[in-house]
Amino acid sequence: MDVVLTKQIILKLIKDNQKPLPFYVLMKILINHYKKELGYIDQQEISNLIDELAKDKTISKIQSKKSDGFNLSLFGDDKWTSHTISGNKQSSKGFLHVNANGNGFISLNEKQKAIYFVKAENLHNAQNGDYIEFDYFSEHVDEWKLIPAIVTNIVQHSKDLFVGEIIMQNDKKEVKIDDDKFNLNVILDTYDGLVNGTKVLIKIEKYENDKAYASVFRNIGHKSDVGVDIESIVYDNGVTPIFLDEVIEYSKNIKVEIDDYQRKIRVDITNKPVVTIDPATSKDFDDAFYCEKTNDNKFLLAVQIADVSHYVKYESILDKSSIDRGCSIYLIDRVIPMVPHNLSDDICSLNPKVERLTLSCDMIINDKGEFESIKVFPSIIKSHRRFSYDEINDYINKETNFNDEEIEVKKSIDVGLKLSDILTKMKNERGYINFEIPKAVIKVNDKGEPIEISKETHGRAQKMIEDFMVAANEAVTIYANKNNFPFVYRVHDKPKEESLRIFSVEAKKMNFKITTSLDNIEPDSISKWLVDNKDNPNLELINMFLLRSMAKAKYDTKNIGHFGLASQNYTHFTSPIRRYPDLIVHRIFWMWDFLKDETKESQRQKFANELQELAEISSRNELRSVKCEREVDSMEFAEYMMKFIGKQFKGTVTNIANFGCYVQLENTIEGFVNIRNIGEDFFSYEEKSNELIGKNKGMRIMFGKKVTVEVIAADKNTRKIEFKIIS
Repeated sequence: MDVVLTKQIILKLIKDNQKPLPFYVLMKILINHYKKELGYIDQQEISNLIDELAKDKTISKIQSKKSDGFNLSLFGDDKWTSHTISGNKQSSKGFLHVNANGNGFISLNEKQKAIYFVKAENLHNAQNGDYIEFDYFSEHVDEWKLIPAIVTNIVQHSKDLFVGEIIMQNDKKEVKIDDDKFNLNVILDTYDGLVNGTKVLIKIEKYENDKAYASVFRNIGHKSDVGVDIESIVYDNGVTPIFLDEVIEYSKNIKVEIDDYQRKIRVDITNKPVVTIDPATSKDFDDAFYCEKTNDNKFLLAVQIADVSHYVKYESILDKSSIDRGCSIYLIDRVIPMVPHNLSDDICSLNPKVERLTLSCDMIINDKGEFESIKVFPSIIKSHRRFSYDEINDYINKETNFNDEEIEVKKSIDVGLKLSDILTKMKNERGYINFEIPKAVIKVNDKGEPIEISKETHGRAQKMIEDFMVAANEAVTIYANKNNFPFVYRVHDKPKEESLRIFSVEAKKMNFKITTSLDNIEPDSISKWLVDNKDNPNLELINMFLLRSMAKAKYDTKNIGHFGLASQNYTHFTSPIRRYPDLIVHRIFWMWDFLKDETKESQRQKFANELQELAEISSRNELRSVKCEREVDSMEFAEYMMKFIGKQFKGTVTNIANFGCYVQLENTIEGFVNIRNIGEDFFSYEEKSNELIGKNKGMRIMFGKKVTVEVIAADKNTRKIEFKIIS
């Protein structure tokens, strides 16, 4: 062991810690992070070196007040002589979250709020999202009620692939990681073929002494190339937009061949007036329907869903690829599909005028919107027409008459519109929460640059299809439960009472009336709030804040119901081209119902045992895709607003923090206002009222306040927009 180097490292660790460093923590850090430099690390030898440094008055040994151990600080650092971090040390494991300043926050599980704080110098190579071991000192709680901690070991890195840009500085190349939470210097094994501005996906091979040693995993392209900006975000989120060669080869061998066996086990409904209704730009059509009145004046709603499970065979390489992807990701001008395009856009897609394999759900529904019978069966269809939402909305608004359409197709749409009204009424009566939150529509030019941002509009056609798909998802769940199938549900838990109380305080500032008790809340309570406040001018913003207060929906084998839909029985069945959980549900029906006798019990049991893990993987993949889509949108918003530096816009305050607030413009773009950039006054944060209050003029910045802002900064690379409040 190099004595001089060891002493240097000990002094650096004590200095960086900024508080007395417990000896046992020092030992953990040396063993976990400095073995290569120091070789075998003997505790007695380290203790002897500590005694030498103390004797030389380089460091001080401070006896712990709560144990036999001692803490270490630099000699003469008197501020620590009467204040030890902890002698009664405690250890735990948790998930690390790092902010842009490099400091860390630890939660014991991924869903919990952070309760521990780690200074940047105490992270010891741990990165955002890592699962770590740490020591904490519970008798010291900071002003934010966080417990100070030190990372002692990294159990598992959250990821080893990062996107960065090659930067040329002083004739020397280096990698700048896109993620501003990454806090280490990257040492790349080679820069061959990489020029200034190249975006690369790097793989970190090892962490050592505040450095990350890495190799280039993929050359994404030059940052000035069209589409590289979006691909960089995709790769950084752990999504690979390109399918493996073996997956492509596998999918190339798949054909639409409806043989005698398939015709024998399926119901042929090619003569029915089946149609698809989707956005005009859609290429993959999961769902179709037809609707008719029965002889006893009830409704037959027949929903047909692409039978993707017929082509994506259980445990095939295509199946494994679909599990990894989890869902299709929709990004501005492109789709990253869950399955290769020849399947998503053709073989599985319910394209018009061609036979396709489907799973059908036939529902007899009465005039109260209740199911009277449910049938689920494999089928063959031939879509008679591919409609866009715009076409159906024009028909509803009498801007077109569909006189050229088949009579039965037109009749089916007319009956469907009547049934949709009944289903909507039924859902509202049981407490369905209708969050009307507009989504941004981003239009780009041929260079991928945003040229227009507007709000998405929804008409009655979209509402009708939503009603039908919700009905089908509920119906197949009821059918599966009745037949005791193992199952994967789409569940949504009740919101926490504390979250609703925070919402209540903020909403009341905008004259939103809370007309029921917050105790033991039910869906019909919240839907009643929205109905009772339907004329509130701030309803759109209130909807957004209310949605933030809700729990997150997920997939699970335990059925706790779906709070937001006020439904006791819900799954995802209707979009298997773009969601893996829907494909799981289809496979369950084949194994436990349609081909029950042909399926081995051992195979059924194996699949049943996998369901919970598949549900959890699907939930994680969904969160990943949402994060990816949001980050791309944020980048486009920032690039768009770069053209409006110095311009003024009307907006609404959507969030308050102790360091500033967020303001959303009328086109849904949101930017940050630093507390220094609010008017001409000096503002401070009042926690009790959650407001920013001007010291001299008393101006109050609160949730929902209408303001005029000036755009003072926008950065495409950081995806951040900054405003200044003018009035």
